[in-house]
Amino acid sequence: MDEVKKKGLKAISGVRGQFANFEKTQPGYYGELGSVIIHQTLYNMFPPSKMDPALIAPLTSNEVVQRILVPEVALHLIMEDMDLEGEEGMEEALEILRDSSSYGVAMFPEDGGEWG
Repeated sequence: MDEVKKKGLKAISGVRGQFANFEKTQPGYYGELGSVIIHQTLYNMFPPSKMDPALIAPLTSNEVVQRILVPEVALHLIMEDMDLEGEEGMEEALEILRDSSSYGVAMFPEDGGEWG
């Protein structure tokens, strides 16, 4: 949300903004397939029709899920996978998430490859 306030919604929603923010929205080693699964699970738990636009403005419900909730869920899943706890654990999980994004995209593409 800080980035939206700082740069504006149009700046981060455009093609250039999406490209610049691509890595920030990736769920680490879970890859694109993991992102799809997390995304769908979140939509099932929190249907967009139930989100109050006034509470999430200037973002849309899809942007909230993709830009905020998917990375946050992935971060906590990595913490659980690696038995990490507390602030230090969260920092380590964030580093793992960022460092493993390329691996995740290569190994678990959205088209599913052999996994889908």
